Amino acid sequence: MRIQSLIEDLETWVPPHLAESWDATGLQVGNPEGTCKAVLLCLDISEAVLEEALRYEISLILSHHPLIFTPLKSLDLRSQTGRLIKTCLDNNLTVYSLHTNLDRAEGGMNDYVAGLLGMKEVTVLPSSPSAQDTFKLVTFVPPKSRDILLEALFQAGGGRVEGYKRCSFSCAGKGTFLPGKTTSPSIGKRGTLNQVEEDRVEVVFSASTLQKGINALKSVHPYEVPAFDIYPLHSPNPGPGYVRVGVLDPPLPWDNFLGKIGQVLRISDFRIAGDPPAQVSRVALCTGSGASFMEQAASAADVYITGDVRYHEAQKALSLRLTLIDPGHFALERIFVDLMASWFERTGLTPTLKIFKSKAEKDPFRFFHVGGNN
Repeated sequence: MRIQSLIEDLETWVPPHLAESWDATGLQVGNPEGTCKAVLLCLDISEAVLEEALRYEISLILSHHPLIFTPLKSLDLRSQTGRLIKTCLDNNLTVYSLHTNLDRAEGGMNDYVAGLLGMKEVTVLPSSPSAQDTFKLVTFVPPKSRDILLEALFQAGGGRVEGYKRCSFSCAGKGTFLPGKTTSPSIGKRGTLNQVEEDRVEVVFSASTLQKGINALKSVHPYEVPAFDIYPLHSPNPGPGYVRVGVLDPPLPWDNFLGKIGQVLRISDFRIAGDPPAQVSRVALCTGSGASFMEQAASAADVYITGDVRYHEAQKALSLRLTLIDPGHFALERIFVDLMASWFERTGLTPTLKIFKSKAEKDPFRFFHVGGNN
């Protein structure tokens, strides 16, 4: 299967514009024009994961955490990131990451875990507008060249709106231009004011694909100097949030609820702040690091599950009378591999692709119990 086609299917489900501005989702390294027969799913890109990829003859790795999180000012092959990138390039490995956009997306990380926990009537707490705005690319082209241009823009990643692909708008009009003596117009005459039939074409792009769209336009447009406009599209409505809130019906006794979390996340250790309720009925959830949403969670639920909670954040939970459960970042996000495997199965791609879940990953933290009663 062509890697770019698979990426397009993924981005229809999980649009890049849902990611935060500080995030680095999408293509990390490699050539999306290549093909793949096997995909490896992992939380992080590490040397152990790349060794797995080579052993399984993988062409594409899908990770939750980006390999290149901050912009590179240099590529030092002695650094950890440099060594990982070199291994990918030397072995024709393509790496693509779905991070905060997958956390926010419908059916993404938070919805998936909420479903596994048995949460019902799930709602999404509002969030701030998506940090990566979309753009509308507008150009003008002779009618006979419109379809060629549109196809190039779609292939560059344009025309994706929520769950739809290949979205565009066109309308007919007339354009005028007067070519100078040094020009080579594809239509019309130099030194003469020309009036031609043209179609106005509009296609939306995410911030991450806009430049690719401009390059595609210039490569196929028949005019020597194509005219185009770029309009930033700022949505006044909040983007999809992270925190899911749902009910347990019937409510679960506290110990049974912890057992459910342990079963779903495959762990036996928790950090807890606050007084455990006798029964759990309303639950808020944010995979990864969600302590910044604590006040929102406290207004909607009695128990909040999230990771990476610090000391003062735990103190804040006590003041909010919120029971906080921290299963750890790894446990909450390693579930990525199961979510992605289920997506491949649901979309019917498994007959043509081999899907491997990384077995080399483990929580970097180890838990020690001192004494028989701890």
